[in-house]
Amino acid sequence: MRPRGSFSTYVPGVLLVVGLVTGLPGPAHAAAGEARPLSLEAAIDGALAHNVDALLARANEDDAAGQRVTARAAFLPHLSGQVSQQRRQTNLAAQGFDFGSDLGGGAGDALAATGIDLNFPTTVTYNVFDARAHLRQTLFDYSAWQTYKQAKVGERAARARSEVAEEQVAAQAELDYIALASANAEIEAAQADIDQAEALLKLARDQETVGVATGLDVTRARSRLAENRARLAQRRTEAARARIRLARTVGLPLGTPIRLTDALVFRPMPLGSVDGDIATAFGRRAELTMARLRIDQSSHALASAKGQRLPTVGVEAAYGESGNTPGENARPTYAVGATLNVPIFDGGAISGRVDSAASQLNQQRIRFRDTQDEVEADVRTSRETLTHLDAQVRAARSNETLAEQELARSQDRFANGVTDNVEVVEAQTSLAAARSRRINALAEFTRARINRAAALGRARQFSLNHPMRP
Repeated sequence: MRPRGSFSTYVPGVLLVVGLVTGLPGPAHAAAGEARPLSLEAAIDGALAHNVDALLARANEDDAAGQRVTARAAFLPHLSGQVSQQRRQTNLAAQGFDFGSDLGGGAGDALAATGIDLNFPTTVTYNVFDARAHLRQTLFDYSAWQTYKQAKVGERAARARSEVAEEQVAAQAELDYIALASANAEIEAAQADIDQAEALLKLARDQETVGVATGLDVTRARSRLAENRARLAQRRTEAARARIRLARTVGLPLGTPIRLTDALVFRPMPLGSVDGDIATAFGRRAELTMARLRIDQSSHALASAKGQRLPTVGVEAAYGESGNTPGENARPTYAVGATLNVPIFDGGAISGRVDSAASQLNQQRIRFRDTQDEVEADVRTSRETLTHLDAQVRAARSNETLAEQELARSQDRFANGVTDNVEVVEAQTSLAAARSRRINALAEFTRARINRAAALGRARQFSLNHPMRP
């Protein structure tokens, strides 16, 4: 519901004019169902489901989960199987065999006398078959263990990053919703100004007919009407832009007419203690959670870099059959062994990685402190802004009421022939400015409410009609 007395001078055709431009339908549009009703809650849900930032953040969670699984694989058994059948031809001479040379002494003659041919071929051809299962298991690798713990923390950090993105997307959807609601209100106010200008023009013509007013009064009224029509066209353009931005944010087709079901309302915001708000923000803001997890990640990365100086231990085993073919000379064979890898000197690579990891850890600690300061600044700024804008809205509403009274008096004076319509035009200008200031103040106040909810980490629970949804 709008505040009492906001737009009491509107005519029935205002909603139809607004619907043609912004998607806020008049009676015919509403009956035909051409404009899509959209509540603030539905806008938030749509943005969370379709906004690219939220979708990318969720996809990053899957990436982090894959990195965790990859890091964990270093400690699980690696079992593989291999089957091969080959036809080989080997040059024995190239392997150092020379069966055609003299055996030395009388051995060659003695073998020749027995009829043994010493001229072996230097190239032989044969078949090789091998079917084998390989098992590899790491027993100790401190560096890989720390890498796995880093990946686990990274998965939680990705989830926190997704929460940050969702909060930001929800706040953006709320701000775009308020922008369109404000633009719609500006259109209604501009139409009300036109109605008053048309009434003034009619009065000026009637007064001129009876000889009370002059042609100058009519011209002045026509000029005022032209200015108001130009302002209405400008408001329509702004509303069209706001509608397109909102549609894009919440994932609607950009040409969809939109009818907002939640209106701008003035809800005084009871503020608790600043220390309580800061404590709430420190406990709820996903940015701080993510910053803490980044520190943990960097700590494990540093431990992993230092752990590369430690030895690693593993075992390997293989079992299978080998022969010429699966059915020829095939015999079971196996191999079992353990490996101990001790790094001695790597040219300073490990030291370089340790220094880099230590620097990354220090940077994350600096970022965490800065994030804390930023969160506290957000809370304090939103509170101060909300307090001042509360007074501004009240003053703007009072100013609009006074402007309406001033216009009524000036119209009576002109109608009674006491003065010309200069006072009426000036009063209409003052009322138009007062309406615009009230709408702007209300929109700014609502944006401040959104910013406070975001500062407390509760943008997704924001409601126009309640101080804060649970």
